[in-house]
Amino acid sequence: PWLVASLAESGLEVVVCDLPEPGTPRLDTWPPGILAVLGADREALARTWVLAHSVGCQAALHALAGLPDGFKIAGMLAVAGWWTVDRPWPTILPWQDNLADGARVRAAVPRMSLLLSDDDPFTADHASNAALWRERLAAEVTLVPGARHFNKSEEPAVLAALLRLMAAT
Repeated sequence: PWLVASLAESGLEVVVCDLPEPGTPRLDTWPPGILAVLGADREALARTWVLAHSVGCQAALHALAGLPDGFKIAGMLAVAGWWTVDRPWPTILPWQDNLADGARVRAAVPRMSLLLSDDDPFTADHASNAALWRERLAAEVTLVPGARHFNKSEEPAVLAALLRLMAAT
């Protein structure tokens, strides 16, 4: 709520994607849910910024890979994004075993930024994780020391990173 209010105060229109069964992320429901919220208006998509967190990053990548050819968003900020989790649980395994098509994501997302912490309990090797995001999606990576999994009620680093990303275009 704090981030939504902060962005709204900056004059931005914010749409929160309420995904089905938020405690049970599923490949067959979350990416289609995100695509439904994004819509199919090419011009509106070109002005749209996607902000995702943790498994939501994977869901957003799958959704963006599913955009029609030639459709692009303005950019994406992935917060605590990952390719693998150190100790995956059953609902995370399908996301690790079925990664989004990187070429399609790159074609749909001209500006990709990743916010990582050096002490995320789910991805201890932040350096390798960052390297994969750079390699696979040409992501600009920012490391925030001590941010864990960015789960605090207020995360100023997330707001700053998103505003910085948006201002860079």
